Amino acid sequence: MKTKQTYALVLFFTIGFFNHSVFANLPSSSKALQQVSQAMEDNKFKKIEEKLKQIIEQSPSKHAYVELASLYLSQNKNKEAIRNYQEATLLDPTDSKLFTSMSIAYLHLGFYDASKAMAEQALTLEPTLTHAGKIVQYIDKKKEVLAKAAKAGKTDKEVD
Repeated sequence: MKTKQTYALVLFFTIGFFNHSVFANLPSSSKALQQVSQAMEDNKFKKIEEKLKQIIEQSPSKHAYVELASLYLSQNKNKEAIRNYQEATLLDPTDSKLFTSMSIAYLHLGFYDASKAMAEQALTLEPTLTHAGKIVQYIDKKKEVLAKAAKAGKTDKEVD
């Protein structure tokens, strides 16, 4: 009986060593799954982007521009998002939510003055729009902090 236990123990460690040495240089399964997931998301993003561009090319609409801008915003492609929100506002300059969304994209780029201007335009169109009001408050506080940091000789990166 002791011999069987010894063989089982040796076999267990051999298999464990073999698995570790063979797979040591491969990415972890979690990392591999993340890479596959990211590739699938990138492919999905490109397909949706192309479809929306085709729709806009055939028949430009506010809705299509907003969808494309939102897609870009979700991918942190803020400049592209802004361009599409601008196109949408040309088609409907009374939609306060377009200006709020554009404000968020400008904010992500660190363009505080442009972001505040868009949020204020949204509030002009719809004074009860709470998101736009919060953006204006945030930017005002951010500018105060930056002004204090400038007095203390710190850069914008050190403040964040």
